Amino acid sequence: MAADPNADYWTVADIAEHWGVTPQTIRTYRSRGRGELPEPDNVFGRSPVWKPATILNFQRPGQGARTDLTSKEQTA
Repeated sequence: MAADPNADYWTVADIAEHWGVTPQTIRTYRSRGRGELPEPDNVFGRSPVWKPATILNFQRPGQGARTDLTSKEQTA
């Protein structure tokens, strides 16, 4: 079952399903704070949620991308 792009919000599990990773990977992305996941659009209790458009329009860093660097000058 694919994450519903017409849903009001997506949970960590929905994003994981959409990106083909585990929910733990999404939680790790969020906890590291390196821009691997956008800020949630809302929080219900302690559960962050995102509008589907937020995730669908988010430019994920590529596999192996250094998310801890702030500029291209530092990669040289």
